Amino acid sequence: MTPALSVGLLVMALVIALLAWWVRRLRRRLRTSSREIARLQELALRRADQVSVLSHEVRTPLALIKGSADLLAEESPGPLTTTQAKFVDTISGSAEHVIALAEDLLTHARIEAGLFEVQLREVELRAYLRSIVRELRQVHHHRAIALDAPGPPTRVHLDPQLIQQLVSNLVANALRHDDSPENEVVVRGHTAEGNVIISISDQGRGMNEEERSRLFARFSSSAPVGEGTGLGLYISAHIAELHGGRILVDTIAQHGTTMLVTFPAREGRVDA
Repeated sequence: MTPALSVGLLVMALVIALLAWWVRRLRRRLRTSSREIARLQELALRRADQVSVLSHEVRTPLALIKGSADLLAEESPGPLTTTQAKFVDTISGSAEHVIALAEDLLTHARIEAGLFEVQLREVELRAYLRSIVRELRQVHHHRAIALDAPGPPTRVHLDPQLIQQLVSNLVANALRHDDSPENEVVVRGHTAEGNVIISISDQGRGMNEEERSRLFARFSSSAPVGEGTGLGLYISAHIAELHGGRILVDTIAQHGTTMLVTFPAREGRVDA
């Protein structure tokens, strides 16, 4: 065996040994990473379960409180004085706020645990938005919420529960940024170029660049302290992404904001 061949075989043996060592090390790391991923997934699932139980425990008594307050507001047990009516309205609004907070926390936990899935259904867009706006008017009965959904009836595919949560979050955000009760928040909806386009416009204070840059960050809110969880817009952006879409923001400080949600329609016209 020539010296050159001996050196070549030695180098090859060293390379093979190094590769074998590297493969063993990589396998150990992969096993460790797999165990860590499994552990983190288990923790996320456990936390989601805990939040779900807590959310249920919170929502049930709050729903009873709100239901009782609504009955009092209707003066079913008897007439109320002006002061009593204001107190009842405050109780109802506060209960609604905490129920929404519990819903946001539950949704956030589901996102973190990877349990957030889209269940697409076919809906007629205008009728669907009309039902959402009707409910929002009941919740925010002191504010003006308008619907503008022109065009022929159109069927689209979306997750009704998730898109309702998205629209509700955006409307609530719009109302927080508009201090004038007489100003309308307008919900618009139509399809164009194969996309569903839903927009929510307010005439409020708008946002500056700093507020806009952190708008969809988790636990970030440009609303006054106590008026927002900082989760609603984060969740809304995630819902849009799960539908294959996004949220665009058109805002000018002191001149209002429009949130534009767009995602694939998979649409079909309804026969007249």
